[in-house]
Amino acid sequence: MSRILLCVPALLPLAGGLIILFAAWFGNFSNYRKLGIYTEGLTILNSLILAWLIFGKEESGSFVLFRLFGNLEVMFRLDGMGRVFAGLIGFLWPLAVLYAYEYMRHEKRRTVFFAWYLMTYGVTAGIALSGNLVTMYLFYEVLTLVTFPLVLHPMTKEARLAGRRYLYYSIGGAAFAFLGLVFVLNFSATGNTEFIPGGVLDLQAAGEWKNVLYVVFLLAFSGFSVKAAMFPLHGWLPKATVAPTPVTALLHAVAVVKSGAFAVIRLTYFSFGIEFLKGSWVQWAMMGAAMVSIVFGSTMAVKEAHWKRRLAYSTISNLSYILLAASMMSPLGIVAALSHMVFHGFMKICSFFCAGAVMHQTGKTYIYELDGLGRKMPVTFGCLTVASLSLVGIPLFAGFISKWNIARAAFSCALEFLALKAAGGSGSGNIAAGSIASDSIGAGSIVSGSWGYLAFGAVIVLLYSALMTGIYMLTVLVRAYFPKETENCVEKSGNSVEENENCVEESGNCVREAESSLDPNWMMLVPLVIFAVIILLFGLYSRPLTAFLMEIGGGVV
Repeated sequence: MSRILLCVPALLPLAGGLIILFAAWFGNFSNYRKLGIYTEGLTILNSLILAWLIFGKEESGSFVLFRLFGNLEVMFRLDGMGRVFAGLIGFLWPLAVLYAYEYMRHEKRRTVFFAWYLMTYGVTAGIALSGNLVTMYLFYEVLTLVTFPLVLHPMTKEARLAGRRYLYYSIGGAAFAFLGLVFVLNFSATGNTEFIPGGVLDLQAAGEWKNVLYVVFLLAFSGFSVKAAMFPLHGWLPKATVAPTPVTALLHAVAVVKSGAFAVIRLTYFSFGIEFLKGSWVQWAMMGAAMVSIVFGSTMAVKEAHWKRRLAYSTISNLSYILLAASMMSPLGIVAALSHMVFHGFMKICSFFCAGAVMHQTGKTYIYELDGLGRKMPVTFGCLTVASLSLVGIPLFAGFISKWNIARAAFSCALEFLALKAAGGSGSGNIAAGSIASDSIGAGSIVSGSWGYLAFGAVIVLLYSALMTGIYMLTVLVRAYFPKETENCVEKSGNSVEENENCVEESGNCVREAESSLDPNWMMLVPLVIFAVIILLFGLYSRPLTAFLMEIGGGVV
């Protein structure tokens, strides 16, 4: 396999999007059907290239596209973690474009929309295929630039405010992330920022500056967590729901938020390294921030009446599940983080697309407007039921698997702390070989206080979030399937019985059995059904994926 192929999934959609913009300037692509075929075709081609890279038998190695200066290289490489993220986006994007084609049919500025939508695919693939911190940071910055026009697309006052807020948050977060890049390069044992399992820091040199580096890591973690919408850096995400649903679905399920979580995992396990971080106060700060964000997001979702904003707060909570699992800094922790990253991608994009289908067909955007729609849109709400039960964490659905892994990782972290505590707790050195850094780095700090008990609290937070998720997701289903009826409207043999007043269809209180389905056409339904089926399949049989993730976790830690 030619190594140059590694950069194609990042560059091909970028070039394709630019072609759309230039063609639109000269009046081409005025035919919507041709625009859709071009965009879908290029997306499928890019996903096939990603599949070739992911499942290829040959070692892909690395490919340096160009050098900025010195050891700063824009380099592409596909390792285990990259395969997981690339596989997720490669599978979801063609289905998202198919859904978007029908959803945007009657919208304005469609050509510009699909140009940026396509370029976002390339930039997200670039993050997945990044071989070092420099390359990932470069694409992370560009991701802000290509998604900003998508948030701004409606060009309403609310969209302009949301776009500016998104820009401010993202640029501020990138500045903090840049500090991490500078310090990693300065203390790198290899002289570059290449992603290496266990990190690239020179531990002897880092040990003399450990407190400074801990602060820098926390700042960089916060910077990357802006896109992961961690509290209190989440303010841009609920506002961004003013964008079209195909945009918000990818922002909340894959492109932006998953890129933030993916970057945090890379920074933790491949740049700074858990040998340097594990047991330090910064690990517990990372864990505590994720727990607070989970509680905040799930609580706010219960209070929110706007359907898409409710799902946005749900994203805030669920993305912090990934950060919480990553903070365990163990093989099981990275397995839990990556499994939830994959499963949440399917669950959340399915939920958003269901909400978008309802909005597209009925114009209803608030929870209290959904009464009775479950019977009028059986396929849409059937898929939403699968996604909702999975988000709650009901057994036999994918969400249960990832949440179970997170709980196991939390218990494992807490028990390791107790074992170290019982073994002396005075910082006498490594208890578990290779699991904790030497005394000079901070091994003793894991047992120098009571912070380790925080891992037990993570399990309680997971249970609380599951309860809140049950409330804010199942409330929608109850309204849709079991509306409050204020009058009876019964049809027998095709004859309608009206008693005192006309049956008002818009109220949602009168459901006609003979009424035709309000489900959208196949272009919007096919992605929903596929997502629901995959959620069920992963819930029933996730062993191959879990085994693959265990290999990644074992190789990283």
